[in-house]
Amino acid sequence: MISPHVFKAEKIEAGYENKKILHEVSLTIPSNKISVIIGANACGKSTLLKTLARLIKPTSGSITLDDKQISKIPAKELARIVGLLPQSPIVPEGISVSDLVGRGRFPHQSLFSGWTKKDYEAVADAMDIMNITELANRNIDELSGGQRQRVWIAMALAQQTDILFLDEPTTFLDITYQVEILDLLTDLNRKRGTTIVMVLHDINLSARYADYIFAMHSGKLAAEGKPSDVITSTLIKDIFGLNSTVIEDPVSGSPSVVPIGRYHADRV
Repeated sequence: MISPHVFKAEKIEAGYENKKILHEVSLTIPSNKISVIIGANACGKSTLLKTLARLIKPTSGSITLDDKQISKIPAKELARIVGLLPQSPIVPEGISVSDLVGRGRFPHQSLFSGWTKKDYEAVADAMDIMNITELANRNIDELSGGQRQRVWIAMALAQQTDILFLDEPTTFLDITYQVEILDLLTDLNRKRGTTIVMVLHDINLSARYADYIFAMHSGKLAAEGKPSDVITSTLIKDIFGLNSTVIEDPVSGSPSVVPIGRYHADRV
């Protein structure tokens, strides 16, 4: 089991050029747990994830990993602890599955060292976890959307980080692949202890798979906590502007949001 890390953000503000997106966001990521960031489009979810992963430099505030400012941690050292799978990554042309997954080993290699037994084992393990071993020699361009997504996640797994950030890992996938990906990530968390932080659009899948929820609204953290404490009809109205009723998921026992809409309001 991976040892816990303390990953904190305190009053961070960040954005793009002259547009501020995040407004004094403070949070502590639960270690060895699955956290999901939810919120309406353009509320700052992806910006928050990128800022935590050091892709965006905050204009104010601080982000620390085990009491060290992440801005002062060498890039390779940070990449051995924190991994990021961005939204819609660009596929290198003509690359095979095994070669792409192997790129996750870069933080563990020095300038003059070749591949080690540990590198090969890490790639093999990552492909096995994502059930893509049989695709090792296939070209990425030949794969379906769901298969590609599993390859990208395998690349992140091959990096063997203790903390893994994923920006909408189930976007554009049908429900079967969404559940499969989330089940595989849950396996990774439960068996290895990897701290996982995801941005997800589907509220009900978020509530089902998350140990902890961060709810964003207009660049601020509107609520946080266990799904059963956070997912309420009031919160859904506040951050999505949607009238709904919240019931218990008959399978998982987690909260499940049922939208009302104008045409069915008289039935509630």
